[in-house]
Amino acid sequence: MIRPTRTMVGLALAALGLLTAAACAAAPAAAQTGVPADTPRTISVTGTGTAYGAPDVATVQVGVQTRSENAGQAVNDNSTRVAALIAALKALGIAEKDMQTTNFSVYVQQNYDPQTGRPLETIYYQVDNTLNVTVRDTSRLGDVLTGAVDAGANSIYGVSFSVADPAALQGQARELAVANARERAEQLAAAAGVTLDVPLSISEVSYVAQPVYAARDMAMAEGAPVPVQTGQIQVDLQVNITYTIK
Repeated sequence: MIRPTRTMVGLALAALGLLTAAACAAAPAAAQTGVPADTPRTISVTGTGTAYGAPDVATVQVGVQTRSENAGQAVNDNSTRVAALIAALKALGIAEKDMQTTNFSVYVQQNYDPQTGRPLETIYYQVDNTLNVTVRDTSRLGDVLTGAVDAGANSIYGVSFSVADPAALQGQARELAVANARERAEQLAAAAGVTLDVPLSISEVSYVAQPVYAARDMAMAEGAPVPVQTGQIQVDLQVNITYTIK
């Protein structure tokens, strides 16, 4: 049997030490810091885009308010006038699906003596009936408002505008948001002395459609339709994009 000598054992340990040192020297610096060696270098940015378009749908709250010393009389009067209002709206081309009752209320109205502040014996009952009306041709909105007033509506408010299909405006805003994100990423890459590469991830944050202007002039000249300003619809959209760099 051949026994290992101290010299042979020493050489083996020295060789093992050299192999260990070589392995440590070959390990990437990123691995020593806990970051995988294949982790891509990236730049993340948020881009914003805004698109404008003409509204093609309008909604308005149209109602009738009546008052009487008798609650039943107030309700009957209101019902008669609202029925006439609905008939007039239908005659103006408003479909039944585009009329929805949003409020019906009956409450007591107590009058007071303006000098003493004491309540008067007379009590009135006030009835409100409100419809939410959708007008799918904004060019007809003025005629609809005029016809509603002529039919007995004495409460009109909440005119707003929108688009029936916002997809086109969303697409425009999305393209602008992506272009804005690319521009920002390129500026950051140039400032950092690196080159922008392909997108690693893209996510859409949100979009909001809102009117830029609403109807403002609701005064009506006798025999003329109510003048209406439709303004524009604004769609805002944001995207988050992460680019790799090289």
